[in-house]
Amino acid sequence: MRFAIEIPEGEDEVPVWNDPAALQFLDGLVFRADDAAHDVVLRDADLLDGSEWFQHARQTTLDLLLELCELARASAWDTEQPDRTAWRVSTSAEAKQALRIANSPLKVLVENRLRDGALLEVAVRLLAGEPLRQLWVSPPVPPAIELLHSGGTGDMLRFMEQEATITRDTDLPLRLIVVVDSDRCGLEKPPSATATKIEQAASKLGVSSFILKKHEAENYIPDFHWKAEMKRDPRNPRWSNGMANLLSMARDQRDYCDMDKFGCKQVPAKYERSRPYHLEVLLWNVRQEQNQSVLTAMAADLRARDHSGDLKTILDLIDQER
Repeated sequence: MRFAIEIPEGEDEVPVWNDPAALQFLDGLVFRADDAAHDVVLRDADLLDGSEWFQHARQTTLDLLLELCELARASAWDTEQPDRTAWRVSTSAEAKQALRIANSPLKVLVENRLRDGALLEVAVRLLAGEPLRQLWVSPPVPPAIELLHSGGTGDMLRFMEQEATITRDTDLPLRLIVVVDSDRCGLEKPPSATATKIEQAASKLGVSSFILKKHEAENYIPDFHWKAEMKRDPRNPRWSNGMANLLSMARDQRDYCDMDKFGCKQVPAKYERSRPYHLEVLLWNVRQEQNQSVLTAMAADLRARDHSGDLKTILDLIDQER
């Protein structure tokens, strides 16, 4: 998120940086921004040098303030600044509210944490930029991003409406992204009626939504996973044939097939009890991998499978909304 600390509009109002009641909120805001990778912009950095905020700041706070001032002065000469909406902070009340907003997470709602949630984390670990990756993998307290799951599409509408009510009652902005399977059965086929209904409801509530272009989350699993899985029991045709058939399919056909029919959604208990879904196994392997060259190869394989750019689009949306 982006917060702009600036002179109040009323001529008789005390600037927020000279208001003793606001200083604790300003301190909290800059520290939270540092932890959660929020942007804090000082619109009037040259006015802060002799302010109450600067004069009474502890050394750790002062170091952050000096850094923000330098960034503000440098950006004054930058004609290509990003066009992003900023929360105005010019009074004590606005500073208090800004800190509340900064401490509230962006929520990402998926159908199933073990499957869709696993795919998102794999994408974050392999494809995301470093700020987003760190916020997801090593989250601050409170977290900047929170993954929610509805247990299927049936309850997604209720989850969205509930979240809208909570944010309205607590006077916080509604910051929610919904990711839903399309259940498409072909390239030119429309998403399911359920996915469309969720998208329409999200639009009415002011919620960002994304319908996967492929049939479901499992259709994004990259080749390296299936090749590794086949090696578990290569002489067992009941185990390996479905994966071999999957890898031999044309790209579009593979994108829209029902992975359950190939035995490529759940892992038989004799192979994996603790991680019953292939997406869980994929995530576990990515988490365990330490070799950077292997991770780079995994990322390239995932990009190839995500040829429609869905995962990158979702990551960009999360990065923009957080």
